[in-house]
Parts: sequence; structure tokens; C-alpha cells
Amino acid sequence: MRLPDFLIIGAMKCGSTTLFKDLCAHPRVFMPENKEPHNLCDDRVLTEAGRAEYAALFAPARDDQVCGEASTGYTKLPSRPGVVERARKVLKDDMRLIYIVREPVARIVSHHYHVYSNGRVGPDINALVRTDPRFLDYSRYAMQVEPWIEAYGPERVRVVRFESYIKERRRYAAELHEFLGVEPRPDLIDEGRAHNKGEGKPVPRRLSGFLRSSTYKKVIRGAIPAGVRQWVISNALPRAPERPPAPSGETVELILRELGADCERLRVIMGLDVPVWDAHASRARWAGSDAEAGMTAEDEETEETERQEARSAEE
Repeated sequence: MRLPDFLIIGAMKCGSTTLFKDLCAHPRVFMPENKEPHNLCDDRVLTEAGRAEYAALFAPARDDQVCGEASTGYTKLPSRPGVVERARKVLKDDMRLIYIVREPVARIVSHHYHVYSNGRVGPDINALVRTDPRFLDYSRYAMQVEPWIEAYGPERVRVVRFESYIKERRRYAAELHEFLGVEPRPDLIDEGRAHNKGEGKPVPRRLSGFLRSSTYKKVIRGAIPAGVRQWVISNALPRAPERPPAPSGETVELILRELGADCERLRVIMGLDVPVWDAHASRARWAGSDAEAGMTAEDEETEETERQEARSAEE
């Protein structure tokens, strides 16, 4: 029974899709088509049937490949408890874990736009940060990763800054290849692909998953003319709503204050001599801006990759 050798454990809206695709490009890395199976979020994985379902995701892997999966729900405490405990019961002791993190205000803004685009919340990010603890909790990166470090040891956990990764994907991909025990192949990384401008349309999660499924690829896609498929992708998907207003200065200060101690713990975990992110730069970046102006080209990557998923299913 084949189970993962490594996990990408998050964080949500921190570039895990690009990281997933970059690692998948290596011939000795196998990851299932369904990027986020989340099997470890449910006690079913502890049963014989549940473990078999999980193992089935990795059955196509060759013997010379390392297997992994990428589920951001694995770092969503306290909303999804027990993930580390299940992993310890189900997976091997020498697991490798990769955790990609992002400047907290930008992650929260991106998280808000993601759920707002899907119609799940309203446009007022200031109210949501104060009433929905998930926006802050999912940005408490030290709190989220510490249980994994305690369970597997610091030498088996690699924390990567989103901003650094996006700027030097080949360099960091090569380092992660070594971390996973495969030959470094930075030449396989197309550094420009994640930054292609899309059509500004969100991909509904169920549709995106369906277009990546083997049923669609093997049965349905061949029966539909390519021109029709492209028309649907280009014209039938709903247009993304405009970005709602950016967080106020007071909300930015609240975020930085609430997450300050956690960011300091993360600095220690990462072995840095300077803060992981510059709080003064965060204040300056969002001061007086709308949400779109506050997002850098690197930040736009996380929304863009989700919009590309439906189109890339056609390639």
C-alpha cells in the first residue's frame, strides 16, 4: 500500500498551487491530479477502507518516484483539528513536510477575495477580520506548523516564504528537490507561466475539480469539439467581481498586532536574523490603497493560478 512520502501542508492562498505544479514537473515526483484530497482531515482515514482510499490516490506512482499531496486544510487550526495526530497514525515516520507562507495582510486580503468571489461572504473585510477568526488563525503560521515540527522534527519541515519562492522559483524548486531526495532539476520550471494574465474569471471549485478528473479527460473531453470547449472556458464562466475595498488602516494595525508574536515565533523557526516580513512595509503598502492596488504581481499569482486551472485542463 503506497502512501505519501511528503505533504505540502499549506498555507491557504500562499501559492501552494504553483508549488504543487512545479514539483509535479519533476519526473521522479508523483502527486495525484486532485491537488487537495484532504484525507487526513477526517477520521475515515484511520479505518481500513479510508486508508485504502487514500492509498489509491498514489497507486499510479512508479517505484522510483516519491509521492506527495498538497492539502491546505492541514494547517487550518482550530477549524480542522486532529490532522497531525492522524498523520502520525497513518503515515511513515520519515515524512517530509513543506509549508509555504505569505505576508499576513496580503494572505488575508486574498483569502477574503477568494470567498467573496464565490459568494460566501460580503465585501466588508474589516468586519470579517473582527468576526470570523479563520482569517487571522490561518495566518498564524507558527501556531499551525509547530504541531508538525513537534511530531516529525524540525529537520523534516521546510518553511518557504511565498514572496521569495515566486521571485526565484527555479532556485527554491531545486532546494526542495534535494529536500525530497530527488535530483535537482530547476530547468524543468517555467518561471513565467504562473504570471500569465488570465481572463479575470473565477473557476467554480466543483467545475475546476471536474475538469481535472479522469472521467472528464478520458470520456467527456474527446466527445466535445475543441472549439466548443474553449468557448465555454472563455465565455461561459462568470466574470470575477471587482475587488472589494482594502482593509482600513485600523484593520491592518489589528492584523499586525494580533499576529506579531506568532511572526516572531516563525522567525525563530525559520532561523532568520531579521523579521520574516517588514511590518512598516506592510503598513505603507496598504495605506490609502484599494485592494487591487495593494496586491503585487506576486500576490496576483495565487488568484490567477486558480483561474488557470480550468483552462489548463484543456491543454
